[in-house]
Amino acid sequence: MNVGDTLRKNLEFWHWYPRLLCEGLTDEQLHWQPGDHPNHIMFTMWHAYRSEDEILHGLLIGQPSVFTSGGWAERLPVAEPGTPPFGTGLTRDQIGHIRLSLDELLAYADAVQQAIQAYADGLGDEEAAQELPLPFFEDIYPMLGTATKTEVLLFFSIGHTAEHLGEVQYIKGLMGMHGAPL
Repeated sequence: MNVGDTLRKNLEFWHWYPRLLCEGLTDEQLHWQPGDHPNHIMFTMWHAYRSEDEILHGLLIGQPSVFTSGGWAERLPVAEPGTPPFGTGLTRDQIGHIRLSLDELLAYADAVQQAIQAYADGLGDEEAAQELPLPFFEDIYPMLGTATKTEVLLFFSIGHTAEHLGEVQYIKGLMGMHGAPL
C-alpha cells in the first residue's frame, strides 16, 4: 500500500466533513465570533485548508499553492491574510472583517484535496521516508522538529485540519447547536 492509498479515505473525509458541519447554517452563524474566541467558522475552515495548501506545497510539493495557482484570491478574498498568509496572528477585529462564501470555501477545500492526493499518489517509499528539518514548528508543535515527508503530509492534511474542524464544532456548541449532527 502506498502513501496515497493510506491517505485517501481520511483526506476525502476531512475535506467533505465541513459540508456536514455547516449544513443549514446561516451566513450570520458562519461568521459569528464567540465573545472569548477570535475565530468564526468560516475563518477557521479557511485557515485549515489554506495552511494545509501553503505548507504542503511549500515544504513537500515545491510548487505554488492551489490558492495562488488557481486564482483563489479573487474567490476567497482576505484583505489581511497575515504572515504566513493563512491567518496566523490576526486579531479578533481583523478576523471579524473576513467574509467568505461557504460554496467557494468548499470548492477550495476540494481543490486542495485533489492536489494533495495527486502528490501523495506519486510519492514513492524512499521519498516518503525522507526527513525534513522543521525548526519553525518547534515552538508550536515540539515533536515536529524533524519529520518524514509522510509525517508532514499526514499531520497537515489530517491532524491540523481535524483540530480546526473540532474548533468549528466548539463554535457551534457555543451557539447552542450540536457540533456534529450525528
